[in-house]
Amino acid sequence: MPTTIVSPELVGRSDELAEILAAYEKAAGGESVTVLVSGEAGIGKSRLTSTALASLPGDPLVLSGGCLELGASGTPWVPFVAVLRDLLRTWGAERLRAQLPSDGTALAAWLPELGLTPADGGQIRLFEELVALLDLAARDRAVVVLIEDLQWADASSRELFVYLARNLGPRAVLLVGTVRTGDLAAAHPTRQLLGELGRRAEIVQLELQPLSRQQVGALLSAIEGQPAHPVVSAEIHRRSAGNPLFVEALRASGTSPAGLANLTTLLLDRVADLSSDARQLLETIAVAGAEVTDELLSEVCDGPPDNALRELIERNQLIATTDGYAIRHDLIREAVYGSLLPGQRRRLHARYAHVLGDRTNPSAALAEHWAAAGEPALSLAAAWQAAAVASQQHAYDEQLHLLERVLTLWSAASAAHIEADRVDVLLAAVEAAYAAGRSTSGVAYATEALADLDASSAPAQAARLLGLRGLLRNRIDNSGIEDLTAAVELVPAGADDVLRSRLLSSLAYLHCIDGLQSRAQACATEAYELARGDDSLRAAALLVFGWVDDRNGDVPSALQQYADCRAAAEAGGDHYTYLTAVQWAGLTLNKNGHREEAVALIAAAQQSAERWGLGRARGSMLAQNRAYALFYLGRWDEALDVVDDALADGPPPRHDAALRFLVAQIACRRGDLDYAGELISIASDTFGERRPAAFEHFFTSLRVLVLAGQGDLDAAEKVLADHFDKVLTSTDVLYYETAWVLLVGVYFERLSRSHRRQPATRLPEVRALLADGESRWPTVAAALRTAEAAESNTLKSWDAAVAAWRALSEPYELAMTLTAAASAALATSNKPGARLRLTEAQALATDLSATPLLTEIAALTTRAGLAEAPVVANAYGLTARELVVLKVLARGLSNAEIARELFVSSNTVATHVARILRKLSVTTRTEAVASAHGNGLLTP
Repeated sequence: MPTTIVSPELVGRSDELAEILAAYEKAAGGESVTVLVSGEAGIGKSRLTSTALASLPGDPLVLSGGCLELGASGTPWVPFVAVLRDLLRTWGAERLRAQLPSDGTALAAWLPELGLTPADGGQIRLFEELVALLDLAARDRAVVVLIEDLQWADASSRELFVYLARNLGPRAVLLVGTVRTGDLAAAHPTRQLLGELGRRAEIVQLELQPLSRQQVGALLSAIEGQPAHPVVSAEIHRRSAGNPLFVEALRASGTSPAGLANLTTLLLDRVADLSSDARQLLETIAVAGAEVTDELLSEVCDGPPDNALRELIERNQLIATTDGYAIRHDLIREAVYGSLLPGQRRRLHARYAHVLGDRTNPSAALAEHWAAAGEPALSLAAAWQAAAVASQQHAYDEQLHLLERVLTLWSAASAAHIEADRVDVLLAAVEAAYAAGRSTSGVAYATEALADLDASSAPAQAARLLGLRGLLRNRIDNSGIEDLTAAVELVPAGADDVLRSRLLSSLAYLHCIDGLQSRAQACATEAYELARGDDSLRAAALLVFGWVDDRNGDVPSALQQYADCRAAAEAGGDHYTYLTAVQWAGLTLNKNGHREEAVALIAAAQQSAERWGLGRARGSMLAQNRAYALFYLGRWDEALDVVDDALADGPPPRHDAALRFLVAQIACRRGDLDYAGELISIASDTFGERRPAAFEHFFTSLRVLVLAGQGDLDAAEKVLADHFDKVLTSTDVLYYETAWVLLVGVYFERLSRSHRRQPATRLPEVRALLADGESRWPTVAAALRTAEAAESNTLKSWDAAVAAWRALSEPYELAMTLTAAASAALATSNKPGARLRLTEAQALATDLSATPLLTEIAALTTRAGLAEAPVVANAYGLTARELVVLKVLARGLSNAEIARELFVSSNTVATHVARILRKLSVTTRTEAVASAHGNGLLTP
């Protein structure tokens, strides 16, 4: 058995823990309850029960015993003898002996060392004596009886367990049994026990299910002490099928040969006692590699193997699907397949290949079986034909995999079986990689094809390869312009207008990402003119026109252009452009405050992306835009789930970094600055100096927030000042994106002033720059209201900012401005107004789990004396309010500065300071601070 790394936390079992606790509370109240925890081996039954019992309140008496794997052939009563010995250790021999019948006991043989007098009376007397002992024990405190591994219980123990479940009655006893159900045959007596008890309404049955992908990620994160990579989580979830033991074993073994060998041994132990026929059938299905239909299995086996199938299903090794069968755990399939001799594997693969080859449609399975059977030429031909079918079915991952097989098997002899040269295959692989979102592979194949190609003799083919490579490179690190420019030059006007139009639209698309509006519009205009009614070509140009209108703030026209683009793309069968139009329309809606509409539109498009095989290529960016809309709406946990699902697909590097950047936004606002900083570094490493213009604004904003939160105000100020210098000298103004940096600048200036700094961030100039966008973007207007309020710091101006954010339904910014408005109210001694605003801000921040903002609200509430005065225990008799004054005084502030911060008069501060000096028996403020530090009075 491999060494496993056990998670320090129990993951994914909160509902089951709650049910056990509820059952215990009922039992502790005097009404016995029985709980049965069932599930396959490794699912976490023992972990659940040990965690649950360790957390039970009231110090219950826990008596436990486990059944031995010897089962019915072993010694009877084993688990209950262990229970009685637990009671003996708790009570001692004298007390236990005194509680048993003096004229003899049926339990004498269980404790021979006590020298008890045996008594006849059969099982019923033994059962009743044990019930009587539990009854006596439960009079002192609640009792928990845990019997583990009931699947191995002998007949007598099973009968006793059932008897206790039926007859404990009104006693403070919780009876818990764990049972492995995964590999029990239908006729196994434990299944009969479960069936019998399951019919009783008072029995609590907890059948543990496999962990979800998200729960596997949480389990790995708990083990590693840091967030697990979603792709790793998804792969381990797939291989383990959500079994916690397998998850931990995979995490421990990694790629270590010894670890994997030990894991294989563990897995094969689970099928070691199958009948010969069942084991042979399991091996045959393992060779299939995936689900196998009933019809195919019957042909491969020369007849339906009904008895062996029934055994495997009853032993929980197979799942019966609608059309056939699949091995329940992929890890077990891998282990069984690996245990076959090479000759066995080849023969079985050849058998599958011959049967599949008689069917009409070529498939990936046929290519795989021929390859494993040692027939490379047949495998290559099957893979090439199957790749064409996969493309028609939008199965681009499978198409790419098949084309990679063709390239791997390529040789002069094998290639004679298909009508294509190697460059044709490479080009098909590049196209498949682009559709599948496998950017790195696509770039490699395009580069290889271009090296084998003479661009002067085949300019169109070279241009297609360069165009695709440029788009793929853009997904990796935002480059690719050079490739697209070269591609366009290879196809002059009149040479191939369809190809030139497509390449120009692709080049325009990259110019959009870089924020180069005039270049994008020029390329798209020519592309549209060359389209000449071709819907797919028109759609690609209309997409860019929509982006240009959005940049100009013409929202109705932008949305109409995107709608026209979708209609043309749908008519032309261009799924990629259709989804991009939805993505960009969602951005427009989001930027203009229509976020619920954006969420609904993009969610529907994500489903279409999955249906069209573009989940990774386009779905990942749709997910990012949907998550951002959810983020602004304050649905942060939902946004994180959307991001996690997208990351689990392994999106292209640039998309991956953009998704993680959203996680960083939330982490920062929830106070996890180190994690946010790590995610910023990932984004920085991915993009280098080629960050898209729009992204650069958000990147700067988050860097400033993290640096300021970590206390490095000088570095934060430099980042902000450098960025504003670029903004104010740029010829293109990104109004919406710059508005968010303005907000961060406002926050930074307020923070700096609280630290008695006077930063130079050019906020007035940025505000003036954004004035033109106020009427076109509501977010710009709200940001300007916030900046104006920060400058004037009047309650009226802050309430105007509050109203702007309230209209946009953005709870975080609303809470921020409410907090600032409360501070302005306190400056005019308007405590009721401050309390009202802080109460709403606190509720919003609590819903968001925005810890830093909650801390700020609490501090402001305390400084203003709005909270109920807590009872403060200290040796000097300082009141809660005096402690607040002392902590502010320790920062070196004068009485007037303390008064401004605590929203009181200078006379009030002087009174507090005088009392503090007197209570601390000191004469100066410096001595007071020293005494406070020395006596821990300044510790939070």
